[in-house]
Amino acid sequence: MADHPYVFHSHITPVIDKLEDHYVHSRANSKRIGLGSLETDPRIEDILAACKLVRKYNIRTICVAPIYARLAVEQEVPVCAVVGFPHGTSTPSQKRNEALALLEDGVKELDVVINYGRLLDGDIAPVEQELTAIVDLAQSRHVSVKAIMEACYYTMSQLEEAGRLCVDLGVDFLKTSSGYGLHGANPQNVKALLAAVKGSDVQVKASGGIKSYNDATKFLDLGCTRLGASRYRELTP
Repeated sequence: MADHPYVFHSHITPVIDKLEDHYVHSRANSKRIGLGSLETDPRIEDILAACKLVRKYNIRTICVAPIYARLAVEQEVPVCAVVGFPHGTSTPSQKRNEALALLEDGVKELDVVINYGRLLDGDIAPVEQELTAIVDLAQSRHVSVKAIMEACYYTMSQLEEAGRLCVDLGVDFLKTSSGYGLHGANPQNVKALLAAVKGSDVQVKASGGIKSYNDATKFLDLGCTRLGASRYRELTP
């Protein structure tokens, strides 16, 4: 499986002092980073430890699975939660209901894995239906929506076209990857998404495989405004 952008191995070293040794105290890129806990076997202690880091270092958000959204919100940190994760294959109504529940929990951002499989089959209806419903719910609550494209599965022309569709449907961000695809962000797919948002207010978030300060700088220099990663120390000067 591809390197997961959100894997947070706090359960391996559960003592918070040891966890903090894994991160730098610099805040240089903290507001650009979404630090998540979306591994396949998260524990409550993992979520709490990640929340402590987000709060202490002023990291932009913690990104969690729906089951942990309310717990994270209770820690008084900005919370992003995923919808239709990781493959985007829930129905539009299921995604809407999931999003509504998360909004009621108090999340500040929604990361929606679009139904890229149907989109690549030439059927845009599921993506239109799911994003229209979720964007409508989110905008009424001043919550931002990111469309997770799973960029590794498209040609670059397909990706740009899919990105434009999501822009037209009102999302706030295009995000490269869930971390469960063949690979994450690279310069080619980021450039395709940047082309898709050109002339709009929509932003691009790179995620997946961002492991170093050089990686972070590369994507920020290209024009991304957000990064999704499992790391903090390595992504700062």
